[in-house]
Amino acid sequence: MESSNASNRPSTNDFQTLPTDQHQPDGVMRLENTMSRTATQTCCNRDLRNQPQVNAVGAAALIFLSGGMFLAWSIGFNSYNNEFIIGPHLRISWFIAAIFGAAFGFLLSQLCSYKLLVEFSSLLVLIGGIVTTVGNSTFDSKSGAGPIFAANYMNGIANGLIFAPTLAMAGELSVCYKRGSIASAIEQWPTTLGIFVQIVCAVSRDPEDDYRPEHVQGIVSIICGIIGICLAYVWSIESPVELLRANDEQGAIDVLSKLQCPRAVTAETYHQLTEHRLYLAQNQALSEIEAWQQSLPALVRLCLIRGLYASSNSMLVAYTLSLTSTIVYGDNSGPHVLFGFFRLVGSCLCAFSLDSLGRKIPLLMGLIVCGGMSIGLASRFTIHEFVRTSDMRTALWLLLISQLFSGIAFAPSSAYLSEAFPLSVKRPCIALAYTVEMIIHLGINSVVLGAQISDNVSAFFFSIGALQLIGFLLSVWYMPETKLITLRQAQDIFRHFVIGTTEQPILNRRA
Repeated sequence: MESSNASNRPSTNDFQTLPTDQHQPDGVMRLENTMSRTATQTCCNRDLRNQPQVNAVGAAALIFLSGGMFLAWSIGFNSYNNEFIIGPHLRISWFIAAIFGAAFGFLLSQLCSYKLLVEFSSLLVLIGGIVTTVGNSTFDSKSGAGPIFAANYMNGIANGLIFAPTLAMAGELSVCYKRGSIASAIEQWPTTLGIFVQIVCAVSRDPEDDYRPEHVQGIVSIICGIIGICLAYVWSIESPVELLRANDEQGAIDVLSKLQCPRAVTAETYHQLTEHRLYLAQNQALSEIEAWQQSLPALVRLCLIRGLYASSNSMLVAYTLSLTSTIVYGDNSGPHVLFGFFRLVGSCLCAFSLDSLGRKIPLLMGLIVCGGMSIGLASRFTIHEFVRTSDMRTALWLLLISQLFSGIAFAPSSAYLSEAFPLSVKRPCIALAYTVEMIIHLGINSVVLGAQISDNVSAFFFSIGALQLIGFLLSVWYMPETKLITLRQAQDIFRHFVIGTTEQPILNRRA
């Protein structure tokens, strides 16, 4: 494409065409020029310029927020403490539904648009919220569990449906210097916020009141569903990569122009278009078998990371929190609130640094601290003769502080999922990693606590502590740093199990 053709391209009423850089061949800026220009801008200016990229997948964040509340409810943060009321099937129903949703999500994304998929998922969240609000009034009766089952299944399916398409879209829509923050903010922030809100609602309930935290859970889901449908209708767009694959170049240019504020076709737009073309060409040259072979190293690593993520906010973690908190502080709800707050703060702080500090440093720092604290916590439960309050106090604070570092450790996993896999298998690979996460939850939720509760807690935290330390050691050699590089370059360095220093892409090399 000649620069003169680019500057003479007819404009529409929606955007204006700005002159391209005449000193660059074909009117396309090099990646280093793009980065040097953005480096001179303030963070606020960059955020405002790239805000449409967040808006395009913002409806999914509301679905994840509602899903975080249902996840917290399923691992024990609810107002029903009677095991005969909340049976094992009800406790795992949301996770089963999420697995089914993930299985269909990447299939439906090939048959319908992302906008339609998000609207449908938001509708499921809305209906599930209505059922939750109405169904909790009769939940104590023998026949009252049916509406809660239905609500869990609808919300779980909605979250599973949009998980893989949303993270894939987040990687394809965002510029390389904002991809990590956008992917993490869309998935991790809303989920941890939903967990925090559910915890606050669950522990603030007065037993004498008719109010239940599930009523708030239903109302929040209704609000998220309604707003999600509106946001999806107004802001959701298609991936420019998919439009180029359908030979709709003008449509891809229109989409790229919508992803910056003010809306305009600039030299950077054509640079992104060219990069997407190269990314598409690289992936179209791969057969299906070659694509799966290249995705296998990344899939193994990210399944391990997402499995550790599931174990860090599982049913046994919530149970240990309730046990130690009750022994040390009685009915005080402060430790529960701190538990959710620390996790939320860790996720939020890490997402801001993913495109400056990088993905690997927070991952390594979080894993080694969490691993050490988990083993320290487990050691407090090895004395069976009696329970010492000082041991439980130590265990409780180790658990609370480990949640801060868990948020830091696992926030980069969203960014990695959005950029690690070849295009043709990206959505199924993301869905597989999500399925592994849900299976870990299913396994832990199915644990029956024996008479020696301290044995269960000790074995669990020794296990996840050891796995987190192993994950730290493996990540040193096997997890790459992918900040400030294109999807094409990230895919290249994820192809190998061992990440060598010579394989790290250089920022100022030609795209």
